[in-house]
Amino acid sequence: MAGSREAAGERILVVDDDETMCQMLAEILAKEGYCGCVCTDPEEALSIAEQDVFSLAFVDINMPTISGLDLAAKLKESDPRREVVFITGSGAIDDAVQAIKIGANDFLRKPFSVTEFTLCLRRFQERKALRNQIVRAERRYFDLVQNVPLLIYVLHKNLQLDFINHACFHILGYSPDEAISTPDWFVGRIHFEDRDRITKLVDAAFESGGASFSAECRFIHKKGHVINTIVKSIPPYGDPGQ
Repeated sequence: MAGSREAAGERILVVDDDETMCQMLAEILAKEGYCGCVCTDPEEALSIAEQDVFSLAFVDINMPTISGLDLAAKLKESDPRREVVFITGSGAIDDAVQAIKIGANDFLRKPFSVTEFTLCLRRFQERKALRNQIVRAERRYFDLVQNVPLLIYVLHKNLQLDFINHACFHILGYSPDEAISTPDWFVGRIHFEDRDRITKLVDAAFESGGASFSAECRFIHKKGHVINTIVKSIPPYGDPGQ
């Protein structure tokens, strides 16, 4: 039984107007350790999906009353994290393009074998495991940034804060929310004798597309005393406006 531990009763929706197909897929899902919910009526599937959580839906493209493409779009709209696998007996390019736009995660072309179906389930588990790894990595990175004893912040080109870590409170006496919600907070914290020099360096870094710089700078603590620092820039990744 492939992936039974990962499945662990995970709920999967199957929507196909072929009752025999639904029954066959329900049996395979049960053997693989999943809890399958099958529907031959797209309207019923929408109603069930509103009341229950399904991490994956197998949807036949060609169905009466509501096309599989329209149904999938509504399922994704109600839960963008829900994966959709299209079951199709058609090779129409238009359908494939539309399915990709909707966010299809996989395809099964009729007639397909039990092996092909279980491989599709394995790919689903692999995608889910990868997403979980990314989430864990992002959480570790976020925790590292928040807890490092250095002031780490993200500036927009207008020198407004987009992010600042918890060290803001320990070093300058301001909570991150207080700093982010205060207009011109960053510029206002720079000692007036250093302000023009540092803002010119930051502006030049933005104008050059992210040139790095390092400069001594004095910041003013919330209580008024001076904090001697070294300001370093890290080239932006992705958004050139940060």
